[in-house]
Amino acid sequence: MKKQILICAATEKACETLKEMLGSELYDITTETAASAVREHDLEMFSVLFVSLPLADESGIKLIDELASDSSPPVCAIVRADLPEKAIERLYADNAYILKRPVSRSNVLLAAELISAFYGKSADMRARISELERKNDEIKLMSRAKLLLIEKKGMSENDAHRFILHRAMNRQMSIEAVCHEIIDENG
Repeated sequence: MKKQILICAATEKACETLKEMLGSELYDITTETAASAVREHDLEMFSVLFVSLPLADESGIKLIDELASDSSPPVCAIVRADLPEKAIERLYADNAYILKRPVSRSNVLLAAELISAFYGKSADMRARISELERKNDEIKLMSRAKLLLIEKKGMSENDAHRFILHRAMNRQMSIEAVCHEIIDENG
């Protein structure tokens, strides 16, 4: 399956040049010439966003600031070689990858492959972290419910645990729902 890439540059010609460098045999490429159009996309479907600064409707730095979130794919900013150091520092702060003009086909291809591979790995890690956080919340909830059963009903920890599991099974409810019920009853 081809990787999805979004290219945003000031002109159609600049978009086409980058598109040709990447090649359509490896990537499914969408192009835009305005930051406002980029904001309209569901960006999570893309592996990499290439933003060639400046854009037609803004400098592009504000757009990259907005894209610097966990849910947004990584951004590769293509900038003038003489871009002020302050602007480059701001892009680095937004975790943007930077390619200085003139760029070669091999540099653009390498950036696309490395960035999309990294994004895929980090997406897997974010999903794993999210799952661990969910499990941690479930354990905290279960512990709170067991503690209330121990304090209010005089149960042992094992009895409280079994009580929660049996109630969930008998009522065909999730353990989380049973724990919330116990906390509400005894809270």
